[in-house]
Amino acid sequence: MTDPRNDTWLRERVGDPADDLYFAALFAHPRTRPGVTAAAALYVELEAIATRFRDLNVARTKLAWWREELGRLDAGQPAHPVTRALADASAATPVQPLLDLVTGMELILLEGPVTDIATARMRAERGLGPFATALVAIVAPEEAAPGRFARVGEAAGLARGLGAPSDDDARAERASAARSALLESAALAREAPPPLQVLVALAWRRVRSGSAPDSGRRTTALRVLTAWRAGRGRLPRRLRRA
Repeated sequence: MTDPRNDTWLRERVGDPADDLYFAALFAHPRTRPGVTAAAALYVELEAIATRFRDLNVARTKLAWWREELGRLDAGQPAHPVTRALADASAATPVQPLLDLVTGMELILLEGPVTDIATARMRAERGLGPFATALVAIVAPEEAAPGRFARVGEAAGLARGLGAPSDDDARAERASAARSALLESAALAREAPPPLQVLVALAWRRVRSGSAPDSGRRTTALRVLTAWRAGRGRLPRRLRRA
């Protein structure tokens, strides 16, 4: 039986429709949705620790605690709502990719804000790269060769937080890099499980023109439609043909 305390914590972390992870969980197959939601919630929590805490020592302590908690999950003794949810959702939770994600967030914490394309690429490699590996292991373990879909996650990661740089030229450069990465990984993305395809499709919407961040009622409706289609294996046309 699902613990309601788990559900509350997960909803608080994966309840923002502005976040592509929200739609990845929303349009996941009902059988895999609990696992996708739990993994997405963990990602949101770790990313917030690595990028929003002003006190470096507090952030490092929190990430170290999560490393210990994943060890408890691996030992079959999860204590936190999200690790309990992961244990409930999967008979064999992919702990190693999640530990790699914690390591990536520790490095992101030390790197600080994104200031150039090189930093943006490193953040994508250390964030959505290992997350993609963990996600595939949860929803499609038969396709979970180590790191097979990491490049797809990295491409989507370049588009995550695209509006962060205040300089328009820097934002356009990052959007262009993300667009190229998405096209280069499109063939692999077409083989990815639906939740990862949702992230790719929404990333493509975000970067295809290098325009301002998605906003407004019409744009939100288009994001919902894009995510719904991708959740059923239908990527945007340009990515299907790349």
